[in-house]
Amino acid sequence: MKNSERQLFNIVLIHVARSWERVRLEQDFEEMPQDNLESLESIQDIATEIMDDKHIVMFLKSKENDYFITHTNEMSDSYIENLATKIIKQHYI
Repeated sequence: MKNSERQLFNIVLIHVARSWERVRLEQDFEEMPQDNLESLESIQDIATEIMDDKHIVMFLKSKENDYFITHTNEMSDSYIENLATKIIKQHYI
């Protein structure tokens, strides 16, 4: 993984973890189907899946600073967290 790609993966990973926690707090008894240790691997898997998203790939190739606003009408943080929440709710809840 190139340095900029690694940096972006780390950013995505943080947003996925934040999204995971928000979804957890919405659940009955604030629990997820996986405990904290099991969730680490799932969070990494979700981040890896998001790295394959077409807009993330294009952002890495693009020189546009405002790529996400131009192409998705969202800030990059919002885009990543919305995508993470969708994946979590579809595959883990």
